Amino acid sequence: MVFSKLCDLSPESRSWCVRARVSRLWDYCGGRDGIAPFHVDLVLVDEEGNSIYAEAPGRDADKIKDNVKEGSVYTFSKFIVAPVKAAYRPFVAKYMIKFTPWTKIDRVENVSLSFPRFVYNLSPLSDLSSRVGSQLYFTDVLAMITGVSTLGSVRLASSVADTAIRMVALKDL
Repeated sequence: MVFSKLCDLSPESRSWCVRARVSRLWDYCGGRDGIAPFHVDLVLVDEEGNSIYAEAPGRDADKIKDNVKEGSVYTFSKFIVAPVKAAYRPFVAKYMIKFTPWTKIDRVENVSLSFPRFVYNLSPLSDLSSRVGSQLYFTDVLAMITGVSTLGSVRLASSVADTAIRMVALKDL
């Protein structure tokens, strides 16, 4: 079977079939603990190292979490490709995958050792201050943690509840 590369996906088709590793998997609960997720989020990476953000709605959270494990490789088909969200981007990209109740997911058993496992785009620590407040994409840095504050809280303008916060001191390697 011929698989599409993640970098070739676009909203122009609904018949894509990709083979990708689940590099990261997490629940998005809107910053609140103890509630059902609004959606389950994934970062997928294909054999060539191309990556894409994928999302399954909360109603399908159990299906995804029961059938998909971080680090494993799967074929995915019957999904929607849509423009990325304006304020929630794990990395720079034009499109994202939206899983539907009809999305087909099959685990791939025999995977080449060269199949990429991780997705990151390191930024120099000196560039970190320029990213404050930016929601263009998540920022990855490699640094040594030299200190962590006690747990505090802050009330964000977009929330009715306090959000936990810690200050983390980093040292450039």
